[in-house]
Amino acid sequence: MLQIQGAKKRNRHPILITIKITIFSLALLLSLSSKPHAMGFGDFLQGSAAFLTQVAVHESGHHVVAEMVEGKDVKLEFFQKKDDDFFIGLSSAREIKSESLLPFRAAGLVASSHLYNVSLSAYRAEPSTYNKALLFFSGTDFLWYSVWAFYIQKTDDPSYDPVGLSQETGFSQSAILGAALLQTAVNFYRASSGNDTVVPYMTLDDESLGFGMTVSF
Repeated sequence: MLQIQGAKKRNRHPILITIKITIFSLALLLSLSSKPHAMGFGDFLQGSAAFLTQVAVHESGHHVVAEMVEGKDVKLEFFQKKDDDFFIGLSSAREIKSESLLPFRAAGLVASSHLYNVSLSAYRAEPSTYNKALLFFSGTDFLWYSVWAFYIQKTDDPSYDPVGLSQETGFSQSAILGAALLQTAVNFYRASSGNDTVVPYMTLDDESLGFGMTVSF
């Protein structure tokens, strides 16, 4: 997430809403468990650790690409409040070339996509609460972020990745949300069915972004 000052619309209680969304996500995650059980403190700790892992990997994706395209003053920060906006993770850089803005803005989502594949393998080998939570957060990152940016924050600030993607590609918010819904649906299918017939993927280099799917017969 690139911090850019001057967002036109801000949520008055972003920290509280973030906490509520996280707790709701953990509760939903456990309710979808194949072996439901009461949520204990240990589950909460493992789920929270998975959430923080997801945030760290997402923001590291931005940081790596910012370094790759030789941005200036590249920084990686967590739990920052800037200009009345609260950022769980914040990657900032100056003087990124215009042709590299798209991969930079998408880098966090691409990192989350790769993390999902890693966490899916880990979950299949050991369906622990941590692996399950990491699977959930990485597999829904694009969707949650799109809903947060477009419908909760209602912002046109490109520091929010889905907004930046919309502005750089010219795709509408509905198109970005549709892509996020499709990816999340396929991720859910892979996790619940146990097979990888359809696999979404995201790739990037220093000037381009790719999104597609592989289908096995």
